[in-house]
Amino acid sequence: MNLCPPALLVSAGMIILAPCAATAAKMPPRLKVLWEGTCLECHDDTMNEAGLDLTSLPFDLEHPAHKERWIRIFDRVEKGEMPPDSADLSSTDRAALTALLGESLTDADRRQIKQHGRGLLRRLNRDEFEQNLRDLLHLPLLDIRDMLPEDREGHHSNKAAETLDMSRVQLTAYLDAVEAALKQAIAKGPAPAPPERYLALATRMFQEASTFGNREAMFYAKHSKMIPLQGKDLQALRKTGAHDPEVEMALFRSASWPYYGYPEGFLARRTGQYRVKFSARAVVQQKGFTLIPASQPVPLTFRARKPSGADVSGDVRSTGGIIDILPQRGEHETVLFLKQGETFEYSLLGLPVPLARNVNNGPPTYRYPPFPEGGQPGVAFQWIEVEGPISPGSWPPASHHVLFDDLPTEGSSVDLDPENEGRRLMGRFARLAARQPVPDAALRRYEELVLARLAAGSRLTEALLAGYKAFLCSVHFLYLHEPGNRDDQHAIAARLSHFLTNTRPDARLRHLADTGRLRDPQVLEAETRRLVADDAFERFVKSFTDYWLSLRQVRRDEPDIRLYPEYRFDDYLVESMEQETRAFFTSMVRENLPARTVVASDFIYANDRLARHYGLPALDGSALRKVPVPPGSPYGGLITQAALLKVTSNGTTTSPVVRGAWVMERLLGEPPPPPPPSVPAVEPDIRGAATIRDLLALHTQSKSCASCHARFDPVGMALENFDILGGWRTQYRGLEQGEAVSGIDRAGHDYRYTLSAPVDAAGRLLDGREFRDIRELKAHLASQPRQLAKNLLHQMVLYATGTPVRFSERTEIESLLTKCAPTDYRVGDLLHALVQSPLFLGQPAPPSDSP
Repeated sequence: MNLCPPALLVSAGMIILAPCAATAAKMPPRLKVLWEGTCLECHDDTMNEAGLDLTSLPFDLEHPAHKERWIRIFDRVEKGEMPPDSADLSSTDRAALTALLGESLTDADRRQIKQHGRGLLRRLNRDEFEQNLRDLLHLPLLDIRDMLPEDREGHHSNKAAETLDMSRVQLTAYLDAVEAALKQAIAKGPAPAPPERYLALATRMFQEASTFGNREAMFYAKHSKMIPLQGKDLQALRKTGAHDPEVEMALFRSASWPYYGYPEGFLARRTGQYRVKFSARAVVQQKGFTLIPASQPVPLTFRARKPSGADVSGDVRSTGGIIDILPQRGEHETVLFLKQGETFEYSLLGLPVPLARNVNNGPPTYRYPPFPEGGQPGVAFQWIEVEGPISPGSWPPASHHVLFDDLPTEGSSVDLDPENEGRRLMGRFARLAARQPVPDAALRRYEELVLARLAAGSRLTEALLAGYKAFLCSVHFLYLHEPGNRDDQHAIAARLSHFLTNTRPDARLRHLADTGRLRDPQVLEAETRRLVADDAFERFVKSFTDYWLSLRQVRRDEPDIRLYPEYRFDDYLVESMEQETRAFFTSMVRENLPARTVVASDFIYANDRLARHYGLPALDGSALRKVPVPPGSPYGGLITQAALLKVTSNGTTTSPVVRGAWVMERLLGEPPPPPPPSVPAVEPDIRGAATIRDLLALHTQSKSCASCHARFDPVGMALENFDILGGWRTQYRGLEQGEAVSGIDRAGHDYRYTLSAPVDAAGRLLDGREFRDIRELKAHLASQPRQLAKNLLHQMVLYATGTPVRFSERTEIESLLTKCAPTDYRVGDLLHALVQSPLFLGQPAPPSDSP
């Protein structure tokens, strides 16, 4: 019985720990007979087939590492993968072996859960910690996340308790972050500083008279015709203030490095939110620098940055959302978040970024790319107005009241008893901050800290901040507790809120916990539905898809512009791809779609850019909307979305090995074993001389390699019709072999690549089912809804509880799946079933006999 080919020996980690006699002595007698008669025939210390001696594996299921190895053995036998020849183990004996081994593993696992709990105490990750502080302190813009060390990833999640450890270095960082947050919460002065106002007409909306790309990229116009303003003309206008309100600043290029273009004379003097109003219209530039109304909207966002030159941009980030500028002149309004010392630039999306050139080592010149048919779209601005930072509605702000209640701000005169006020305010803050009642003995430690600081001469506010800082870095705030004891209502509330909103329970959840009603199934279902419908559910979607689907890596690899010049500087496409996947997953939950939607659907979410990318009928505007997939389209479902196809490529080539393994693990829950360290990866030939299928055939000549690759390579081959960003292709691209294709790209660069071998997307799955292309593969995968739903449940259990599904909990997972089977394994139903299960709620402790 070859339980582990050479490719799996490292992952199995088998080592000699005990003689066979000691191993077999602990086995149930019937299991021992089956084990020795089937497995040890090939894997004892004499035969040692594939280098595996199972006589050295102790049957010590209390040892975590040994238990995990026995679970792997169980899984391979249960799936029929071992022994390789099914004739070596009858179906009756296979069922008996897995039943006996499964019973032993389940009993051992349940003993460990009873003794140690289901999982480790889980620390908040840094996203949750920041959001908890934002909500507690009423500081929605608080930004302390990057002050904290990056959380380690476990099981493709940033919520795995086993990786959310705490070191002295981490604790120091948390203390520093809390101190920064508390300082931001304190009111500065007896009244808020008044907001500053800035107004600029078009000739103050750009700091210079021209920009990169020359006149084609930006010019000033009046009555839709360019006016030849030079730099000296602009300076004279700004000295006199004689700006013409009929002049427009017309911009025709996307924001990308090198780039700058921000309003003359504006700088954020304080960190905060700034209200921005502006007037603009979408236009099309014609030859001769004239403007006509556009036929489609042009999307715009703003980018916050330091007011530096083009090549010293520093921290540049989008802010204010995406606004569609329409052909009719109109006023628009948004809110920007700016840090002290920042300004903002106009960032049009999807437009060219002209090529910078230094001819004969001279000064830079720019090539504007050829105009598209009908002219070059852009935006003409008339004026802009900025006001901010936006003041809070009351003073002192709510954040100050959280810390000091009605204590006067600094500089006010009032008689106080510092010790009594210190005790009162420390206790009040602890009750506000904690997610569960704090025992009196624990609270006294923080009160004593405040009193000790007062005795040492600190002011009341300073002493309180010391106590608050210590409390916010304590187990009462920094850790989530497992439900399951008599007083677990608050643990359930915290688990539910951190599951669905990534933060602390809101007032309604806290009230239900206080009144002991959260174990009522109807109440729990209503609260789950409420949180799923809330705007804060977007935080769950982002965090869950960032790790499960690797969306946080969507910008990891820039497209290789030698092979894919059409993707150069196309940030609008990448941003739209990311939004598509998040919108699609949101609809899976909120619209309660079947689990098969993971691989197949008759709709997608698209905007104008994605419609072009996917070859769909044209759409107007940047807003994502649900659109039907045309008959015969390869798109639909998560599996063929551009964002996921991008994160499974490297920016230059696609690999069926990488994509196939990723799909099997992330979408179907069947991870492949890790490759042996001595086997190199398959590198596609970008010259175009060899096909990926030829390279894989060479790579899998080894029988052990071929057996593993047969699990996932066919799935990856079906995705070969999609390029590095998910665009459809029928031929591979190369740089040497094949038919030459040349031209000038959207950024003015010359390009030349070749079209080489045709894509062959056909294949055969491990179970023998064949397919010709991605459409037929999707049909095969969609016929396994229980497996798709099972994987979703496993992902949700880890995300919600911080602990993966344990062996003894597999029966509970199957029970939940059976419950959801009559309604086609719908994703919303799966989520609700999990929240109502012991996996989520824990087992309530029996009532105490004591009075």
